[in-house]
Amino acid sequence: MKQKWKLLIPDWGKLDDLWKNPQPFCLWPVGNQPFIAHWMDRAVDENIENIKVYVSDRPTVVRDYLNGGAYWSRNVTVIPIQSDDKAPNDAIPIIGLPRENKVQTSLATTSDLFRHWLKLNKNWVKHIEEYELRIETSVCPRGWVGPQTRIHPSAKLTPPFWIQGKCDIGSQAVIGPNACIGENTIVDDNAIVRDSVILPGTMVGRNTELDQVAADGGLLIDIKRGCRVNISDAFILSDLGSRIRKAPLIERLFAILLFTLAAPAVALSQIDWTTIEAHDGKGGALALKTGNNGCLLTRRWHWLKEVFKGRMRLIGILPRPIEWRIKEDQELEQRLKEASPGFLSLSDLHDCHSADDPNEWVHASYQALGGDKNIIKLIRNNFWRLAFKRSV
Repeated sequence: MKQKWKLLIPDWGKLDDLWKNPQPFCLWPVGNQPFIAHWMDRAVDENIENIKVYVSDRPTVVRDYLNGGAYWSRNVTVIPIQSDDKAPNDAIPIIGLPRENKVQTSLATTSDLFRHWLKLNKNWVKHIEEYELRIETSVCPRGWVGPQTRIHPSAKLTPPFWIQGKCDIGSQAVIGPNACIGENTIVDDNAIVRDSVILPGTMVGRNTELDQVAADGGLLIDIKRGCRVNISDAFILSDLGSRIRKAPLIERLFAILLFTLAAPAVALSQIDWTTIEAHDGKGGALALKTGNNGCLLTRRWHWLKEVFKGRMRLIGILPRPIEWRIKEDQELEQRLKEASPGFLSLSDLHDCHSADDPNEWVHASYQALGGDKNIIKLIRNNFWRLAFKRSV
């Protein structure tokens, strides 16, 4: 007889008002993979063939990740529920790692949630030798380092710690105890990382000390104080992947050329400018000046500077104001906030020139989620017609 599991993924999304992670807690990284993946691995170990997962927090995202259990060769069914109490009584709540599925205290605040996440990572790194799915090498008892990682001879490593692949640890840096460092991370000279989780692609600057925090690029989450800080100084903390996400150089140069050529026309137009604060697609905000009449080139003239800076694209969805909402579909709302904003968009082709237009989100979602290169080609072919398109 095939063995079965019923699992309940608790809805802790309401507690995440600091990181505001687009992923539900079950997909937050614990060691070298998302939290729920550890349970799928245990299902393989115990020959569990059929798994039903009950989830109320972003079930579509969870379903996409599990993909019917294809990666683990299990039959996994994700069942959306309105709230945790709608799950069957015999469903197992996933609150800890399979080897120790418990929480020390109830989770009632944001600080509780992040302390629990940090505890999960600590437990994982302390017992990493029990997990078979790893590519890291033991360099000392309870100390693990991934491939293509460079560690300066003067760096001090205090177990337990885990450093994923392709990292660079500088001279006199202090790693551990209880440090989990994701791949493609740089810990610069004399930096200290202990009791912390460093997400992939983060640069920890020289002489920076991180203790009981989570760092995700330029975002610092202080677990002790229950607060978040956006670090603007790249020499302290920064996102190494931000340069990759910037617009290509030729696109940025074209934007500044267009900005310069259009300047006389904008000056003669005498436009009344208003400023909106919009999502930049990377968790930050853009202060964008926009006009209320004239062609799109003059109304959005100031946006070209943001394209040149690499914070926008020439072609993307229209910027979403910070207060913008889709009450009917919070998952789609979040995905659109994470899409790169652009100077011109598919929405402009359909005479929807503002994210506040009731029909604009339909075109924006098709552009952002469809990933169709023909959309970009279509907008490029109509670039000048759209740029000089008047909208009152």
